[in-house]
Amino acid sequence: MTMPAQAPVLPILDPVNDGRHRLRDLPLERESIPYVIALPEHGIAAFVYTWVTKDNLAGSALAAYGPGIGDTPVFEAVDGIPMGPEKNFDDWQVGNLYLSQDLKMKTARFKVSTARVTIDAAYEAVQPAYAYSFHPDGCPAFAATDRLEQAGRVRGTVTVDGRRLPFDTFCARDHSWGTRDWGQPQHWKWLHAYNADTQLHFWKIEIGGRSELRGYVNRDGLFAEVVDVAVDFTTDARYHQKTLSATVTDSIGRRLKVDGEYFATLVMPPVPTCSLVEGAMRCTIDGEAAVGWTEFMWPTDYLAYMASLKA
Repeated sequence: MTMPAQAPVLPILDPVNDGRHRLRDLPLERESIPYVIALPEHGIAAFVYTWVTKDNLAGSALAAYGPGIGDTPVFEAVDGIPMGPEKNFDDWQVGNLYLSQDLKMKTARFKVSTARVTIDAAYEAVQPAYAYSFHPDGCPAFAATDRLEQAGRVRGTVTVDGRRLPFDTFCARDHSWGTRDWGQPQHWKWLHAYNADTQLHFWKIEIGGRSELRGYVNRDGLFAEVVDVAVDFTTDARYHQKTLSATVTDSIGRRLKVDGEYFATLVMPPVPTCSLVEGAMRCTIDGEAAVGWTEFMWPTDYLAYMASLKA
């Protein structure tokens, strides 16, 4: 198999990209930042999400689910909140979410509260940010003008129905700006897995009859592009991820193995025709304990059909 030409070690992204970007006057232009947190020790998966459109209308959401939440997931969101163009992500309040990024791509704080769940956390990057523009083919045009992915240490508390649960773990954040056209992709697998020694990410996209791949491996001080992945997985009766096995190869020849078991999944439909199955997992990287997250994208009707076959 011939791999595409890649730079052996990735560059450093300008920290200015930690802040807000000037969006184009196009219908699907938006900017968004999620933080995804897997807490298998508490049986809780959570993501905190904020976005803003080209018309300076912002939104935020909190999702929390899994055995530690119970049979009814928590999902609360607000949208259409006017946000002046002078506001930046170092002092960002949208509904019940407050986010403060240091605009240096190093640290952040966020707090969000709902009737049942409050998350109060501090994030500290453990690796450089990876930009999809580092890839020779750039960022996929349907997804954004550019997009960054970054793993970090996250420490804080999650309070569920009055129970205060501390955590100290790893998590992922991304940040994209530009056009997002949910109608173009047919399927994708977006994965983050991390521990103190290794952080890796890939986004394998099926679009227009072709496969696109972006991602990185960060290990032993070497930060390199992903050039190949092989993924196998099993599903439950809803056709949600149940287990996963992935082999990841990077541009300097390292081959890593990720094996995961999911403890929580949730469907998030960004538009009616598209369903994102968000899954939090216990996993290993080359046999070493880690935590991880995947997002599988399916056309909504297809996901329902595959689930009907399982039933």
